[in-house]
Amino acid sequence: LPANFDEQLAYILFTSGSTGVPKGVPITMKNLEAFIQAFLALGYDVNENDRFMQMFELTFDFSVFTTFAPLCIGASVHTVSSDGIKFANVYITLEEQNITFAAMVPSVINYLRPYFEEMKFEHLKYSLFCGEALIAEVAKEWKQCMPKGVIENAYGPTEATVFCMMYSCFTEMDENKTYNGGVSIGKAMLATEIIVVDENLKPLPANTKGELCIASTQLTPGYWKDVEKNKEAFFPHIINGKEKMFYRSGDLALYDEQGDFMFGGRLDYQVKFQGFRVELGEIEHHARVFSGVANTAALVYETETGNQILYLLLENYDADFLPLKEYLTSKVPHYMVPSKIFSLTAFPFNNNGKVDRKILQQKLKELGQL
Repeated sequence: LPANFDEQLAYILFTSGSTGVPKGVPITMKNLEAFIQAFLALGYDVNENDRFMQMFELTFDFSVFTTFAPLCIGASVHTVSSDGIKFANVYITLEEQNITFAAMVPSVINYLRPYFEEMKFEHLKYSLFCGEALIAEVAKEWKQCMPKGVIENAYGPTEATVFCMMYSCFTEMDENKTYNGGVSIGKAMLATEIIVVDENLKPLPANTKGELCIASTQLTPGYWKDVEKNKEAFFPHIINGKEKMFYRSGDLALYDEQGDFMFGGRLDYQVKFQGFRVELGEIEHHARVFSGVANTAALVYETETGNQILYLLLENYDADFLPLKEYLTSKVPHYMVPSKIFSLTAFPFNNNGKVDRKILQQKLKELGQL
């Protein structure tokens, strides 16, 4: 190998930016190797006889895992057909290809949930989720579809090469650690350090929510040709006597006394509404608990005159909204109770299989509500 092999680029992925200009995230060969080593260090019982499912667009870095990890093991890769309904094709692939390791975004099983009773994947050893919050109740039901398997919940931004944290959900799902209904994201993987900081970048103690920050050999050297963005997103911090460069994820989190981290949503989902700080994820959690639907979305819209309106959208919910509103009133402060609630037949998903909140905003416009 050439002397500078570690610094050579493996790939550059472009992610959406708040300014509307995509951010280039370069991942080096060293980053990619560190990720593969960290994955192997998790100790999964996988070998050349295993069958991995690959359902992701190549523009989504989860595809890096579902392609390269099995190839490094010698296992086979089975792709999901892009023809027809993608989520239905996931089921077909799991069943017909005898998949033993399935990596998915949680929206996939949210979509398949009405059909869980008809599903039984005896061959499925591992079901790994990443990219969105994994709802504990849905995960518990999914476990019944894979009686011999283990559910894993991973976390990591594109900047940290696919994922860098992991939580194992074993057979007793009731024992899972959760926050706002979402399964814990667990602990840092090999050669990764995680801290939670306040707005002044000072580390916070256990059970205190702040911004999750990452130092890792998996961490990108910086955004592609964007000096200003790098100054905003990366900062030095001394940990265990060594100075390391940390990345500000933009995600809220807290950790417990055992060192397990809980995902608290995006910083941008923590909004100021009528002067109050509102966590949209908390509203969505209580709406899910009462309604039983997997997909909910709380959105704040500001009118041209500066008035703010809090919306709650639920997927395929055909019951009366009044009992739901009364339940929310009993669970959250009055200013967090949505003034308008709507049901959509189906939530929109992006190419990565995640709920697309931008299109949800557009759907409100189509309904004449914005």
